[in-house]
Amino acid sequence: MPDSLEELFDTRAAFQRAVDTVLPLAKKEICVFDADLRNLEFDTRVRADMISAFLAGGRDRSVRMVLHELDHVTRYSPRLVGLLKRYSHCFSIRQTPESLRNLADAFVLADGVSGVIRFHADHFRGKLLLEQAVAVHDWQQRFEGLWVEAIPGFSVTQLGL
Repeated sequence: MPDSLEELFDTRAAFQRAVDTVLPLAKKEICVFDADLRNLEFDTRVRADMISAFLAGGRDRSVRMVLHELDHVTRYSPRLVGLLKRYSHCFSIRQTPESLRNLADAFVLADGVSGVIRFHADHFRGKLLLEQAVAVHDWQQRFEGLWVEAIPGFSVTQLGL
């Protein structure tokens, strides 16, 4: 695979391959914006192990997620919740405020230079960006804006989960 690439996809399988390509590239930070993580399948053993290995790789690593709905994570993602408990110092999930829940795109970014972008969360049409800092920059800025607006409310303490 070339060092720098932009590739379109339009199937679930190609989307899943793109996610599996981008996640291992992260060395510092993974940023995710999604409706509920359902289609990202982060609670599968393989993906949960990827995230765990990433977070265990250094103190300066982080995973930040902004989701519209938290229900899928709390009800159907025990591996992910376990990672949230274990790595609560560097793994955070926030929820979009009601006013932003109409946003329909979704993306996974690695270190602000690679990413998987879905143009609409209801479809598997999008693009894979590898080592495309300029193309990923606007998506990273979008994520940072969403992060600031999002509600910190996902707690894995006894009072939360």
